[in-house]
Amino acid sequence: MTSPVQKPQAHWPYRYVRRRWCVLFAAIDWLGACAVSAGRALKRLFSGTPSSAPVGPPSVDETKSILLVQLDHLGDAIITTAMLPVLREHFPHARIEVLAAPWNAEVFRAAAEVDRVHVSRVNRFARGSLAKLAWIPATFWWGWKLRRRKIDLAIDVRGEFPMALMLWLSGSRRRLGWNCGGGRFLLTGSPRYVPDRPELQSRMALLAELLPEGSIGDRLAPPKFRVDEDTRRRMSQAIGDDQRPLAVLHVSAGTTAKQWATAGWQELLWRLTAERNMRVVLVGGKQDRTAAAEILQGDNWPLVDDWTGRMSLGELAAALQLADVFIGADSGPAHLAAAVDTPTVVLFSGTNQPRQWQPRGRRVEVVRTEVDCSPCHRSRCNVSGHPCMNQITASAVLAAVEEIIEDKRTVSAQETPELHTVVKEMTPTG
Repeated sequence: MTSPVQKPQAHWPYRYVRRRWCVLFAAIDWLGACAVSAGRALKRLFSGTPSSAPVGPPSVDETKSILLVQLDHLGDAIITTAMLPVLREHFPHARIEVLAAPWNAEVFRAAAEVDRVHVSRVNRFARGSLAKLAWIPATFWWGWKLRRRKIDLAIDVRGEFPMALMLWLSGSRRRLGWNCGGGRFLLTGSPRYVPDRPELQSRMALLAELLPEGSIGDRLAPPKFRVDEDTRRRMSQAIGDDQRPLAVLHVSAGTTAKQWATAGWQELLWRLTAERNMRVVLVGGKQDRTAAAEILQGDNWPLVDDWTGRMSLGELAAALQLADVFIGADSGPAHLAAAVDTPTVVLFSGTNQPRQWQPRGRRVEVVRTEVDCSPCHRSRCNVSGHPCMNQITASAVLAAVEEIIEDKRTVSAQETPELHTVVKEMTPTG
């Protein structure tokens, strides 16, 4: 049985679960709104000209440059790529630029709609002690640097005060972001954020603020990652011509709260190779090498190759596209697998709601254990035994793998953009 744990609750209209942050940004927003109102009143008084935010959707002619800010996680960046075809369709002559982080920049470089990618190596999401302080001046530096780009429309898809400040410093006449993270007074458009709504729908809802009413409709095409053909050929040669089914496993996650136990991965590896005669490739970044080493324990696993820390994002995407199935925790590689249309099995923790954050694709299955403390929004589990992940069994994961591989034949024969997602709920035991 899981211990009774109180779920942290966001304090409307802010999505922060800690009350002190909500109080802080409520005060900042109130003071900022007062300052903006006072500034507009003074401008009217001394210049006789009104000062107000732009009203209505931006015109195609006046929108010559668009900036998207995406400094957070790889999975979030992949979801955001679904916005790019819509922006390009409605603003065909605009220059689309992205401010990205080192770990997600390749996502946007691979997108045909993006004209330029700026990379912020120091930001709030970078790891290391230096980033904990350096991201503050970096926010101001990037705001002033982007000012030289003469941005007409700037968009923050995350909804946080530092991004809103950066957009304001950039000098963009139109600045769009959510109303839930603080800094609304710095934006010209700030729609209501709907908690627990699928993030793909949220991205489209943000775009709806920019376009004529009804332009978005029910468009929910899943994100797509374009794999370079030369990279695909290289990875095909590396994988070889073995006819066994190929499973790609990402055996780590961005936080410990999302990680599956080593014993679970070991059992799954054995059953995939010994019982199902499948080849297995372990993938991930340099930071995932430790998790892979703990699972393999220096043993010679037949049919298992450890490629963690050896591939670029483009090479990883190509390897995923060549695989028969991807298995991994709720993290960026799972979103990438779905974006290249590989059957994807995701081991989902209690950190977030699958409905909101699961990868979107035609063949995605989520395996999870229902626990009382979900969603906890924590990076580290504080419940004894970490039940949301440790009660996921290798048998349940293997069943999802077999089902989704079988389903691949059916879905591949259908020319349909509909999302195919199944959530497998496991009943807690003990």
